[in-house]
Amino acid sequence: MAVSAGTVMPAAADTDPRGYLKIMKAQEMWKVADGTGITVAVIDSGVKLVPGLRSESVLPGVSFMEPPLEHPDQQYPPHDDFVGHGTTMTAAIVGDGSAGGPQGLAPGAKVMPIRTSIGTPMAFAAIGESAKGVRYAADNGAKIINLSIGGWWSLDKIRSAVEYAQSKGVLVFVAMGNEGDGNESANPIAALPGVFGVGAVDLTGEPLPSSSYGHATDLAAFGSKVQLRCTDNKGWCVADGGTSYATSLASASAALVWSAHPDWTANQVARVLIQTAGAPVDGSKRNDWVGYGVVRPRMVLLDRAGDPGAPDVDPLAAPAPAKTPTPSADQTSAAPRRAESAVAESGLSWQWPALGAVVAVSLGLGITVLVKRRRR
Repeated sequence: MAVSAGTVMPAAADTDPRGYLKIMKAQEMWKVADGTGITVAVIDSGVKLVPGLRSESVLPGVSFMEPPLEHPDQQYPPHDDFVGHGTTMTAAIVGDGSAGGPQGLAPGAKVMPIRTSIGTPMAFAAIGESAKGVRYAADNGAKIINLSIGGWWSLDKIRSAVEYAQSKGVLVFVAMGNEGDGNESANPIAALPGVFGVGAVDLTGEPLPSSSYGHATDLAAFGSKVQLRCTDNKGWCVADGGTSYATSLASASAALVWSAHPDWTANQVARVLIQTAGAPVDGSKRNDWVGYGVVRPRMVLLDRAGDPGAPDVDPLAAPAPAKTPTPSADQTSAAPRRAESAVAESGLSWQWPALGAVVAVSLGLGITVLVKRRRR
């Protein structure tokens, strides 16, 4: 699926692209915790320090971009971004809300940018580069890893890298993808054991039609109209952020909870996020569109809800729930079920980052048979 940021309307044209912050009670949450002390690694297309991002919120980071064959000595700094996707994800977490950009959900956190070849002709290398990035993040203080990218290339490499990060106590969030539209499909990275696959909903809690879904979905977050970087990373625009943005909001939600409870482990943070999520209205414990529900960190910070439980037990390690029936043709013509009070909280529905003229991250039929196995 080759995707670019596209041409969308200027941010000023939207009346309230930050509406999800009000629903999530962000201002009230920040009085309790704002993400301070937590580092989120954003493995993506890099980050450009544009208006709306403060330099003190972004760490030096690292780049694993492969140079083009004709220029083997070419260097690519992590603080650059050809397409703006990584810049948008960073701003969704720690942006200052100025210059038409988004206000980050965890403004006190730090983002560690890890740049890959997304948005370049060398994008086929991005997943392998991401595997290196996962290991780097785990070794350099990241508590949370945000992967708003996907694909099946080098899946074995990223699988072992994720297992390594988990062994170091790191929490990993991965976008489900934006190839829904009635077709069950999912990012294969999201199907890895212990990884949290994130779907996207709108302000009403309705899953975005484009949001990929399946067994790998664990949580959901807002992904509708938001501020994102315009084409070629020039200025802020308003458009759907998709599961990419939703994943950043899920990562930021974890940062808020962890900031409030720094003694908790990744398993405990994950457990309370599951327990306090806005559950599916169909009465199931989870379904394939929103997983266990829409993230609601305010329930933990403001209502003191959730039991962190055992520090060394993965909350996804329980037997996988029964498969949610695949919707019939007439069901898929309607919007999927919404999450209860999902209007409560979520993240942006954007397209996958551009992967060059020929190669793209593909989330097609070949991976729909993947079943998420819980880490034991």
